[in-house]
Amino acid sequence: MSSSPVLVLDIDGVIVHSAPDWPDKLQATFGVPAADLLAFFESPPFVQVLQGRLDVYVALHEWLEPRGLADRVQEFVGFWFDNDGTVDREVLAMADDWRGRTGGRVFAASNQEHHRVVFLREHLGLGAHFDEIVYSAALGVCKPDRVFFTNAQARMAVTAARAILFVDDRPANVDAARMCGWRAALYRGRESLARVLATPEQGYGE
Repeated sequence: MSSSPVLVLDIDGVIVHSAPDWPDKLQATFGVPAADLLAFFESPPFVQVLQGRLDVYVALHEWLEPRGLADRVQEFVGFWFDNDGTVDREVLAMADDWRGRTGGRVFAASNQEHHRVVFLREHLGLGAHFDEIVYSAALGVCKPDRVFFTNAQARMAVTAARAILFVDDRPANVDAARMCGWRAALYRGRESLARVLATPEQGYGE
């Protein structure tokens, strides 16, 4: 177990962003309104996907079948991954620079299912920037559940919770991390991240 500095970044909304025109493209390609897909992402079956209890292809097949799209599941997943896969290289560069300055380790911690993690790690190249992508389907629980953070800390082999600096764009996740003893900051854009990474330890929780 280690208590050396550890930086943990959320993925969606911090490192990876959606294409701005994805709702129009979704409607044009599949005839599916964006609101319907967003509702699916909040549904109980998708929560099971994020918890590693249900394969995303099975869940999507059941969701797409009534829409006459059961034979396009693979295409739909490809569309989703591609249009939800714009990497902020400046954020990655800041994380790389932090590693170089501090000698610490850098992780990503996110609510993700297994297939997209492979896409993020290998196709988008995130694996080269992180010691590991720690994610909900592998841990069996989603943020902001406290168990996500305790399991993630064990997975990262960190002894002291205060050694972890966590950055996420959702206030509930930041609050939950702080309740577990992590130092945590809300992501409000690159400038906010730059300030957090340059701030002494006592300011991380601000």
